[in-house]
Amino acid sequence: MNNISLGFSVGHSRGAAITIGGELKVAITNERITRIKTDHSDKIPMESIDYCLDALGLTYNDIDAWIWNATEENADVPGQFNKMIGVSQDKLHFLPHHLAHAYSSYYASGFKESAIIVADAMGSIYNDDTPIKEWYTLDTSDLNEDHQLAEGFSIYHFKEGKNKPEAVYKKWVHYPFSIPHEGSIGYFYGLGAKQLVYDEKHHSWSAGKLMGLASYARKSEVNKVDHKSIRTDNDLQVPCVPIEEDNVDYKSDFQAKADIAGLYQREQELNSLHLAKIAKSMTGSDSLCVAGGSFLNCNTNELIIKEELFKNNYFMPPADDSGIAIGCVFYGATKLNPKVKFNNTWMSPYLGITYKDEDIEQAVIENEDIVYAHKMDYKTMIQVSSTMLLDNKVIGWFQGGSETGPRALGNRSIIANPSKKWIVEYINSEIKKREWYRPFAPSVLYKEQSKIFELDTYSPYMLVTTKVKKEWQDKIPAVTHFDGTSRYQSVTPDNNKIYYDVINAFYKKSGIPVVLNTSFNGAEEPIVETPADAIKTMFKNNLYAVVINNYVVYRK
Repeated sequence: MNNISLGFSVGHSRGAAITIGGELKVAITNERITRIKTDHSDKIPMESIDYCLDALGLTYNDIDAWIWNATEENADVPGQFNKMIGVSQDKLHFLPHHLAHAYSSYYASGFKESAIIVADAMGSIYNDDTPIKEWYTLDTSDLNEDHQLAEGFSIYHFKEGKNKPEAVYKKWVHYPFSIPHEGSIGYFYGLGAKQLVYDEKHHSWSAGKLMGLASYARKSEVNKVDHKSIRTDNDLQVPCVPIEEDNVDYKSDFQAKADIAGLYQREQELNSLHLAKIAKSMTGSDSLCVAGGSFLNCNTNELIIKEELFKNNYFMPPADDSGIAIGCVFYGATKLNPKVKFNNTWMSPYLGITYKDEDIEQAVIENEDIVYAHKMDYKTMIQVSSTMLLDNKVIGWFQGGSETGPRALGNRSIIANPSKKWIVEYINSEIKKREWYRPFAPSVLYKEQSKIFELDTYSPYMLVTTKVKKEWQDKIPAVTHFDGTSRYQSVTPDNNKIYYDVINAFYKKSGIPVVLNTSFNGAEEPIVETPADAIKTMFKNNLYAVVINNYVVYRK
């Protein structure tokens, strides 16, 4: 028996993943397939499920356990399951949202023992119909006819030899969020994004936009405002109402808007750090794993590292809901075999399908009226690609399996020369078609990063921010934020050899061991998944070329 587990999530950023034994084999979010940003739905993500099964040559009947999660109140997954899958519901199991986050981070880390913090907008909703109530610890007397309870933030403790975590702290919040001065870290930050960076055209807002805007805040103005949270030694209460400033025209005054963004960022950082202190005091652990959308905030993660509360820190690459299916599938593996051995030491994020030459050639043929392609040997492809970067060309970079999660980490990336400041404006306006203040990240050779960045932490997932050393800020202005910081990705031959080779070739030509890296997508679009997606995005978004495996595809 192979102990094959399939996990899937419903709702925001729904997707699927598969483990065989203790090995995570494949994972994908539905948006990559449907091309619908976040692909929010209460329906089972059949596209992702079929993608994962096809990648491994499996059928529905080959799966020993199906594990699911949803925060949607109306998500009738058991009702959909037999109809859509045609497999007995005996194999179907529910996992609460925050536990799914916890399982994803812990088993991806490779740690033997660890504290785990989960912080996001909200987790699973508790009501009279909640499955497996033993996973929850709360006084149900708090429930009333007007409000349900939802997971606000949670702390768990995983101990070696035990595949079930101990819940040591959980903050419940009323749902819907209508009680003043009660909410969650993620929800509070989301309100800031809605208040300040709402996109009326696409009816969306982004925490990433808020984080970018906050880098322009004046510290003197931020520090004038009292800290909003109410904190005790073992409690944390976050306001769920937006920060309002009297007599401030933040709608038209960019600096005023940036200063308010800085307030939201400060609250996010201080609240998250306090959670880390609670986790340390309650578990005594030397290791920390984190998950939940709040930990996509790179400034927060830097603060936790610098505090040195823990000897080891692991930041889950798909920290947001795109990682829920992975947590479900890790739990499924432990359910099928309590003694399962996981072979993860810092999870590879490259869990998508690797496309074949025939897939690339077919995509070129289908678009032969707008593109042409040259197939090269590997060394030539690396040299041609690095020369294009040296010549200030902005190119798409498509290699191996796609990254799971919201970060492009060198397999579905747009890359460019980081030494040219004008490239920032060019990419934002002409390629990404987004706000001018949005920053870009550097991918750096790990062996060289200590001479460039103040924080020398290994960061393969681009989840930590640090100061760029003064002598390097003018050398890599395209990836140095307004406040002198950078959200860097450490690249080694072990974590991504092809990406390492092209950066290293550029380094030999330019003396700069860094390339600019941003996600391979257009405005309000998911990251590309297939060669056909890459070619269409290259053409529509004015990229000079896209390198797909050993093919260099040019615009006609």
